[in-house]
Amino acid sequence: MLLGSDHARRRLLVFEDPQCPFCRQFEEVSGDLLRREVAAVAVAVEYRIRCFVGPGSVRAANALALAAEVSRFDQLRREMFAAQPSEGSAAYTADDLVALGRRAGLNDLEYTSAIRPGRYEQWARKLDKVLKDQDPQGTPAGFLDGQPLASGVLYDPQTLGELVRG
Repeated sequence: MLLGSDHARRRLLVFEDPQCPFCRQFEEVSGDLLRREVAAVAVAVEYRIRCFVGPGSVRAANALALAAEVSRFDQLRREMFAAQPSEGSAAYTADDLVALGRRAGLNDLEYTSAIRPGRYEQWARKLDKVLKDQDPQGTPAGFLDGQPLASGVLYDPQTLGELVRG
């Protein structure tokens, strides 16, 4: 999912798993920075959603795909990270994803009725196999204009901001 303009000066590719605690940390420390830089057309951010943490990640990837259909991807992504289950605990349930969707503005029947049957779950599993080859480091991983970023840069908003404004 691409956030921002195709005409942005830079392009940041980010691999994330909605249940990855390190991805949540990345969102907490750098998410607002990236949204500001997207709004300033300094960077476009392409999120590629992995789902290797477990079945909850697959359900979450399904929900994010549904949210993307109505331009609510980032809103749902943010809600997911804010309410992420603790590591080793229960995963996102269908009820969790419906509730998070409501908080993200996804109140329509199309979203809620597609969560339980997992409209995009098969697609998410297949895509994860493809993305595994593109994401050798694990999540989160970032590539700015095709060049890999050191993982520490993702957690350093000052350095990341300087790079994306480059």
